[in-house]
Amino acid sequence: MSHPGTASALPVRTPEAALTATTGAALVLLTDWTLELAEQLSRHALAHPVALVPVRCDGALVVVGPVLRPGAAGCLCCAEYQRLATAGGRVPWQRPQLTLAGLVAPVFEEAVTALATELLAPPAPAPGEPAMVHLLHQARATWSTHRIRPVGGCPVCAPLPADREQGAEVPTAPLPLPDPATLRSPNSRTGSAGLRAALLDERFGPVRRVVRTEDSAFSLTSAYVTDGRPLDDGGYGRAAQFEESERVALFEGVERLTGMRPTGRRTVLRASFARLGAGRAVDPERLGLPDPRYHGHPASTCVPYTPELELDWVHGWSLTAARPVAVPEHVAYWGLPDTGSPKVVYECSNGCGLGNSPAEAVLYGLFEVAERDAFLMVWYTATPLRRIALPADDPEVRALADRTALLGYRLVLLDATNDFGIPAVLALCQYQGSAPNAPRAFLAAGAHHDPRRAVRAAVVEVVTTVHACARRAQAEDRPYAPDRLRPMLEQPELVRGLEDHVGLNTLPEAQDRLAFLFDSADAPPLELREVWPHPPQPVPDLAAFLRGTVERLAGQGLEVLAVRQDEPGVRDRLGLYSAKVVVPGSLPMTFGHVNHRTRGLPRLLEVPHRLGRTGRALRYEELTIHPHPFP
Repeated sequence: MSHPGTASALPVRTPEAALTATTGAALVLLTDWTLELAEQLSRHALAHPVALVPVRCDGALVVVGPVLRPGAAGCLCCAEYQRLATAGGRVPWQRPQLTLAGLVAPVFEEAVTALATELLAPPAPAPGEPAMVHLLHQARATWSTHRIRPVGGCPVCAPLPADREQGAEVPTAPLPLPDPATLRSPNSRTGSAGLRAALLDERFGPVRRVVRTEDSAFSLTSAYVTDGRPLDDGGYGRAAQFEESERVALFEGVERLTGMRPTGRRTVLRASFARLGAGRAVDPERLGLPDPRYHGHPASTCVPYTPELELDWVHGWSLTAARPVAVPEHVAYWGLPDTGSPKVVYECSNGCGLGNSPAEAVLYGLFEVAERDAFLMVWYTATPLRRIALPADDPEVRALADRTALLGYRLVLLDATNDFGIPAVLALCQYQGSAPNAPRAFLAAGAHHDPRRAVRAAVVEVVTTVHACARRAQAEDRPYAPDRLRPMLEQPELVRGLEDHVGLNTLPEAQDRLAFLFDSADAPPLELREVWPHPPQPVPDLAAFLRGTVERLAGQGLEVLAVRQDEPGVRDRLGLYSAKVVVPGSLPMTFGHVNHRTRGLPRLLEVPHRLGRTGRALRYEELTIHPHPFP
C-alpha cells in the first residue's frame, strides 16, 4: 500500500502520522496494531477536522472503514468491538493490548484504495444513519459491505450517560390498544424483514447468525447475538411458519442483548446497602439468597452477603410505590463481564421483557416472573395441582398432544396459579412407552393474562423440548447420557447448567421426585372454564391494565420493581423498549444447583397453605430442594 495504483488515490499515512494530522483526508494502514491504537486514532480523528479511513489487517481479512471524522456515526472502536465480539469468547476483545496483524496483498492494493475512496465520497451519513464498512477476504477474493452503529454506547463516539434516578421512571401515560384481545401494541417496524435488516449481520451483529431447525415440533428459529462469550446465546422463535418464528427469534434476541449488560446507561453507584438504606435501595435479603453451605464452592460465583458489602447498583423504579429504587447491578443484568465487583446472587434472564413501550416490556417481564415463581413454588413444596383438560377448541394444542403421543408421551396440563393471580400452567410430558432408557418426563410452564395463552406457551415449550431430546441425546457433549447424569442424584452440586437440570429429571431413578405431579396427572381433569370461570376481560388500555395488576399484587404484599434496559439504537430505530422486572419475595429462576435461591423467602413457606395446597405453613426443612427440571 505504499505505492497506490493511481495518482488520484488517497494518500496513505502511517498511524503515527495520522495521530498528528489536523487537516485533510487520508487512508491509515494498520498492519500490526492493537485495540488501544484503534481507540487513539478514533479519539484523535473525532476531535480534529480530518477524515481518516482506517484500513486494518487481521489475517486474511482487510477491513476498510468506517470514516473517522468529527460527528462520525461510528468509529474504529465500536466497529472492532462488534466485529471481534461476534467471534465469541475465543477472542479477548476487551483487552486494549490485543494485537492483530496482517498484510494487504499487492494484487488487492488498488481495490482497497478504491473502497476507501468510495467511503469518503459525498454525501456524509446524516445524523442517525449507520457508518459503512467494507470487508475484503483476500483468501476468497470476496468483499462485502456492512453498516455499523455504536451498540450500547461506544466510549469514544457515543459514550453512555451516567445512570441517574431521573431516568428510571416507567411512564404511566395511557396506552390504548387497537385490539383489546391482545396485549401488544402495533409496530410496523418489527416485521420479520424490518428486524432482519436492522439487526442481522454475520460480521458485526448485533445478531450474528439466524438458524432454522427443520426437525423441531415447530418452525424453530434461533437468532444468536453478539456478546463476546464462547456459548451461543440468543433468541428463539417457534411458530407455524419460519417467517414468523424468525421475527420472534429476532425480537427475543434484542431482549437477550439488552438484558446482559447496561447498554443505555453507565453504572456509577457503588455502595453498601447499609449506607443506602431501605428508603433508597432494595434489600438483597428480600431477593432470596443462596444456600450458605455452597459459599466458596467452585461452581458458585457468589460471595456471602452482608449489609456492609459494597455492591454496584443501578436505578430502577418501584411501580408499587412510584419512586426510584436502587437494584444491585448483577440482579438487573445477568451477563455482566467479570470486573471483580462482588455478586451475592446468581441471576439469569428471568424477568426480562421487550415491548413496543416501557409498560409493555414491564408487563411481559412480570408474566415471566409469575411463570417461574409458580413453577418453582410447586417444585420446592411438592404440592399436587389441579389437572386441566386439553382445550377441545384449540387445534394447535391438540395437534401437539398428538405429536407427543407418537413419541410415547402423554401431555398433561396442571394449574400452578398462585397468589400472583396471573394464570400459570404447568405442562408435563410423561413417557408411556416400553423403551427402558427413554427419558421419563419433561416439564415446562406458561403464564399470561389469558389462560389459553398460558396453556399454549407451556405446551409449545414442553413439546419442543421432547422433540429436541433425541437430537440432544446424540450431541457430542452427551447432555442426556444416563451415566453422566446419575451421579447428580446424590451429588446435586454437579448440576451446573440447563441441560443438567432437564436431563437429571428425565432419569427413571429421578421419577420419585416427580411423583406428586404424576398423582395429579391421574386425577379427573377440569375444563378451562371450571378453573377460570370468568374469561379474561378485554384490555382497552395497556398502561391501566399494568397499574391494576401492580395494585392487585400490592394487596398480596408484593412490590413490582422495573429497571429500564433500553438500548438507544434499538429503541430509536425499531421502537422497542427493554426492562428487567424484579419482585422481591418471589422465587427467582436459577441454573446450577449451588445457585438456587430459597433462603429468606417466607412467602415460599406460607403461600401454599394460603392456597389450600398444604394443611399448614411449611418449615424450611420440609421443602424438597432438589435440582429443578425447568427447561
